[in-house]
Amino acid sequence: MHNKKSQVQMMETIAVLFIFFVLIILGFVFYAKVLKGNIEIETEESVQLNAIKIAQRASFLPELQCSEENIVSDNCIDIIKLEAASAIMEENEIHYYDRLSFSKITIKEVYPDENEWMLYDRPLDDYSNKITTNIPISLLDPILNTNSFGIISVETFLK
Repeated sequence: MHNKKSQVQMMETIAVLFIFFVLIILGFVFYAKVLKGNIEIETEESVQLNAIKIAQRASFLPELQCSEENIVSDNCIDIIKLEAASAIMEENEIHYYDRLSFSKITIKEVYPDENEWMLYDRPLDDYSNKITTNIPISLLDPILNTNSFGIISVETFLK
């Protein structure tokens, strides 16, 4: 009789330990999934911040900015400087790669005319993600002293 009572207690102890370990395993699985989701969210935020940083660098390139008497106008690109800048960027590709990474920068005049300039083009062949950022800008023609509306489009390629 005493022997059967201890066997029952031993079975109860094993059952409690089994349930305890199953709960611990389920907790670790849940924690791992939550941690994986948080890492994916942080990675996506980092990718988007990098794309925004490249777009800001492109829109504030001193080679393109409008200036009058050494006063720089915000969100303004000089068309004459723009036409010369693409050739300069091709000659100094390594310098601009450090700033603009794998991206494609296009400037489009939307109103009153429609023109398009390819400023920088260094795409990544086998990219896993492409983020496009559009920034409205003013395009200044200093010869005619006219402004037009444009968009700078920055496509950032990521592995």
